[in-house]
Amino acid sequence: MLRDGVEKIVGMEGLTLLHDTANGTYHRVGHLASAMIDLFDGHRTSEQIASAVNAQKVTPVVVRATHVDALTRGLAGRQLLVGGTPGRRRRTGLDRMMPRFIIARGFARVLAPVVRIVRPLYRRGPLTAAVLVALVGYAAGLARIITAGTRPAAGTTPLQLATAALIALPIQLAAILLHESWHGIVCGVHGQPARGLGVAMLFWVMPVAYVDRTDAYRIRDRGPRVAIALAGMVNDGWIMGVTTIVASASTGTTHLVAATLMGYQLILLIANLNPLAPSDTVSALEAATGEIDLRGRSRTLLVSTIRRRRLPGYLCGLPATRRIAYMVYGVLSYLFATWVVLFVVWSLWRSIAMTVQGVPS
Repeated sequence: MLRDGVEKIVGMEGLTLLHDTANGTYHRVGHLASAMIDLFDGHRTSEQIASAVNAQKVTPVVVRATHVDALTRGLAGRQLLVGGTPGRRRRTGLDRMMPRFIIARGFARVLAPVVRIVRPLYRRGPLTAAVLVALVGYAAGLARIITAGTRPAAGTTPLQLATAALIALPIQLAAILLHESWHGIVCGVHGQPARGLGVAMLFWVMPVAYVDRTDAYRIRDRGPRVAIALAGMVNDGWIMGVTTIVASASTGTTHLVAATLMGYQLILLIANLNPLAPSDTVSALEAATGEIDLRGRSRTLLVSTIRRRRLPGYLCGLPATRRIAYMVYGVLSYLFATWVVLFVVWSLWRSIAMTVQGVPS
């Protein structure tokens, strides 16, 4: 039997999921496994469960007691059956390269008033207008960056640059908070409030803000999940448009701050479009295609192939083309992670070296 605190639900793509409420994790199970779990009552034997499933004709394949035993071992290994001990989620693969720390578990309550305001406006017309304005904002911002650049004008002093950077930094942090907030707001509109606001260490070296929207797995349709993934980027398009207007219409310190912000926003846009990192683009593609844990599956397939381990059942039946695509993606993801770590280390080393060289002996 499933232990207390484990519920079986139907979530994304109509898939059956086991939700461990003790640690908030979701486990995907197939239709056959779901039919078996429904018969787990603590009394039936494996043979009886197999016979009952065969009578239901869930699958044309004859289910045997060994299949039931294999499922039982798998669920027991994840501590989902009676007698199991719930624990913290164990991250594996590429997820281990991005530890996460929740800093505001009550974030959904903070967003709740905004969710109530947005919900009646969440219709096709306003949504289309919001996306179009964001695209115009991106186009205007990129056009200005291409034509005018983000470098300061000749004659700008280091003090002016430092002042602009100090002013721009908290503004950009507020913009990032808005970006993440919109993920949470759209989650709330679709009835699945965010679990909290946190900080993640990308590849252990680069801090990034995030909103825990794990419960979006409960949303069956793809459209809402795509909207949740892209909500932050729509917000960024609006902000880039406003920043472009300010940069075009101002002079002096205000212009310098706006130009600095546009540089920050360009970096953020590139990061969010990056298909090799845990970006909004990857989340949107997964939601739109029904793909599940693209990075995790790619890593599992790649490492299992290299180490000649037995593949999990959900990877065994992959067509050759999809298997190759997964492995290529896994290799590129690991190469990108290596590049990020080396770049950060090199940047720190270069900064320290320049500082030491600048200190008189």
